[in-house]
Amino acid sequence: MWKIRFGPDQRAWLTGLLGGYILLQFSWWAWLLIRQHQTIESLENSTVSSRASGMIIGEGAVFLGLLTWGFVVIWRGLKREHARAEKERHFLLAVTHELKTPIAGTQLAIDSLKKHDWDADTKSELLQDATAGLHRLEQRVENILQNNRLISGKEMTLASFDAESAIRVVIARHRTGPFQNRIIEVKQPDEALGLLRGDEDALALAWGNLVENALKYSKAEAPLFIRLERSDEFLLCTFDDGGTGIPEDQREAVLRKFERIPNSDTSGTGLGLYLAHQIIRMHGGTLTIADSDRGGCLITTQIPMNT
Repeated sequence: MWKIRFGPDQRAWLTGLLGGYILLQFSWWAWLLIRQHQTIESLENSTVSSRASGMIIGEGAVFLGLLTWGFVVIWRGLKREHARAEKERHFLLAVTHELKTPIAGTQLAIDSLKKHDWDADTKSELLQDATAGLHRLEQRVENILQNNRLISGKEMTLASFDAESAIRVVIARHRTGPFQNRIIEVKQPDEALGLLRGDEDALALAWGNLVENALKYSKAEAPLFIRLERSDEFLLCTFDDGGTGIPEDQREAVLRKFERIPNSDTSGTGLGLYLAHQIIRMHGGTLTIADSDRGGCLITTQIPMNT
């Protein structure tokens, strides 16, 4: 027995084809009905015939409009579902790549330590590579877990924590591994930044995604400038990457799930900016994207202080 399988594209086109056929058939039978009714009524009373024809046309137009609207809604729904499925498919492929890369790097460093008797400096470097790989793997897994938390609607863990300490830990994690030779300059006021209230791990993930994106999408020789400022009510953290920037017409799109800059030659899952944006919003803050004076991207997060 033959089984015919239809993919999302085929189902959408099949729905459109059947919808078009039904609408054409309806129009054809409505026209025949009106012609037949006009023929019958013309033998009796032309006034009655005109009223009856108008009633048929009116009711038919309403039914035809509703039927057309229904098929348009179904068609658009199928297209949206297909677009979402495509994004999820690309996300799974990207996740596979993003997880395998740090795993492979960590495994290579560990194997090298096992097989050879290296000097102290080389051992330290290999251990740093393994640690950096584990941190990258942890960040990827945390992105996926945080995405699932957002989907399930789980609440954040609220606690007061030191803002400066949290940001310093994030930066330290990116001074090893593939970004160990990158220059990261931090500018902050002399006085303490103070306490934030929220989920420290979630905010560290958000800032970590922004740091990684800034390093990933800029040239190796371009330093990353991070500026920390505090007002009476807010903590501002600005990331200036000096890279290629994000076009203004795409800044809203890249904050959506699985969305990435078109034709980007850098791999990614499309979750980094989305999660950063959502986490900052959950803390009552904002994330804005602008042009840097250096021609790259300038991302600013503003989070209420624990007053």
